[in-house]
Amino acid sequence: MAEEVEEEKKSSGGGKGLVIALLVVVILLIVGIGVMTFLLLSSDGGDSDKASAPAQEASAEHGEGAPSEDGVVRNYSPKFKQYEPPEPGAAPQYFAMEPFVVNFKGEGKAKFLAVNMKFMSHYPQLITDMENYRPILRNDITALLRVQTYTEMNQDNGPEILREKVLATARSVLEKHNIYPDLLEDVYFERFVMQ
Repeated sequence: MAEEVEEEKKSSGGGKGLVIALLVVVILLIVGIGVMTFLLLSSDGGDSDKASAPAQEASAEHGEGAPSEDGVVRNYSPKFKQYEPPEPGAAPQYFAMEPFVVNFKGEGKAKFLAVNMKFMSHYPQLITDMENYRPILRNDITALLRVQTYTEMNQDNGPEILREKVLATARSVLEKHNIYPDLLEDVYFERFVMQ
């Protein structure tokens, strides 16, 4: 009987030691995870949070616009239509508009403007989708071309300024239709004639 009591004390004493050892290991793991989390969050935070706050607000609206190493792939807000990223090193795709011939504010000189243009993007699906918005693009760009003046367009950088306005107009059309506007990268004039 005395031997049974002694064995019971030994077995219960050893079990308590094991439970205490496990508790110590679990507590050390929790503390370690907490310290690592704190270090990771504090290394990303601090001054960089203050500097990137406006950028984060803009990225929530439009997307980050962060190019990858090839300078093309962009991450943007899920509120916009999502496209498959282009293949690395893929050639740009072009969307050609029919020639524009409009009368504009000639100020006693040239009165007609003829422009051929192509839009460029590395996203082939965007170029395909732009076909659906061709009438809207044509309308808005024609309206833009008609309000130009001879004095503005006859300057050395006149066509370049007009190119930027055309690109901004096309991007606003895409944005209205839930397409991230910066996926449309540029517009090029193939022909620019004032008569």
